[in-house]
Amino acid sequence: MKNGLIQAGIIGSGMVAQEHMSYFTTDQRTELRWIADLNPEALAKSAEAFNVPKTTADYHDILNDDEVDAVVICTPPSTHLKIGLDVIAAGKHLLMEKPLTTSMSATRRLVKVAAQHPELKISGCTARHARLQPKYTFVKKFIDDGKLGDIYYIHHRSVGRQSRGGLEYNPTAKWFLNRNIAGGGPMFDWGVYDLSFHLGLLDEPRFIKADGFCINGLDKVDPGTDIFTVEEHGCAMMTFEGGLKYYWERASNANMESPNQTAIYGTKGGLKFAFCSWDDPTVEFFYVDDDGKGKAQSEKFTVDMEGHPGDMANLGIAYIDYLCGTGPVPMPLERELINLNIIHQVYRAAGW
Repeated sequence: MKNGLIQAGIIGSGMVAQEHMSYFTTDQRTELRWIADLNPEALAKSAEAFNVPKTTADYHDILNDDEVDAVVICTPPSTHLKIGLDVIAAGKHLLMEKPLTTSMSATRRLVKVAAQHPELKISGCTARHARLQPKYTFVKKFIDDGKLGDIYYIHHRSVGRQSRGGLEYNPTAKWFLNRNIAGGGPMFDWGVYDLSFHLGLLDEPRFIKADGFCINGLDKVDPGTDIFTVEEHGCAMMTFEGGLKYYWERASNANMESPNQTAIYGTKGGLKFAFCSWDDPTVEFFYVDDDGKGKAQSEKFTVDMEGHPGDMANLGIAYIDYLCGTGPVPMPLERELINLNIIHQVYRAAGW
């Protein structure tokens, strides 16, 4: 560390990278020393906005700087493996944006190499909208306290219209529409958060099988690129150990709308809520009174979100705590690997 501060470098200067820049430049334990990007205009704007002293088009300049302690990779997913392996080989701590990679072979290789370097503090990012916010803590305690009994079914649905990455959302990032670069559409982009949240609640049940579908081409809007190979709408029914069923549906463009909502069914009670931190903070509890012998009842709870600094800020705090030895790894790569494998199994079952 220089001047007692963790020295960080960020590879990539896009929208998500700038969120990382924000906390590395405001946390009193860190200093953002480098930004790397192939786009000179974007690089210059980010460096000026966040007062970053060093910029480069070649990320190896960051890795060759002995004063750099940690690196965040915010490039398109298809580049993650090579850059990640280079960061690890350079002996730098690593925070890898999601998804880790676009294929299972690449993900396994990255996780294997990372495991060979226990001295490095390496984390994924899919705890961001999931395990590092108050709704997750509230719901998990509810379940762990036994108020729902045995969980037998999870139902999660989020169906939007014309909210596609690379088109309506972040339209300059056309790589979102190319499966070879992005890895997939909403099932891949948001699925890593869905699985992180829901499976974490149940202490990571083992995946057994899935059935489902994926589809695209649901309107004739010009995507601005000849390559549009990601799904717009996907759905799966998954089975986990113990017979747990998990219905999972995601769409960035469908001829339907349904809000982001999770329902968890147990033998003693159920919960209904929208898990994102910016959604309604209400969690509704359904049960039968008189220890199951009375009438059907429901009760609404409001999760206290007042002290939540925001999902990205909380990820930054958690990762810096991890670097400082005062907190656990925010999201182990091994768990990222398992969740990505589930998504690939869903794609395979859907013939996608």
